Amino acid sequence: MSEARTYPGGPIDLPLRAPTEPQPVEGCPGCVELANVRDRARLCGDMTTVTDCNVYMRRHPEGHA
Repeated sequence: MSEARTYPGGPIDLPLRAPTEPQPVEGCPGCVELANVRDRARLCGDMTTVTDCNVYMRRHPEGHA
């Protein structure tokens, strides 16, 4: 019979799968405005607004997918 292990195992290396940012749909002023706000926010280091803009673009009312 083997002895019970009394220490934790090694770390698990999980791959980072960052989703790609949504791209504005050509001809949609809402998408273009969100992309512009996202770009300005990134320049200022406001990653919360960058993330918010990405979410809004994905859930755009016109249903672009």
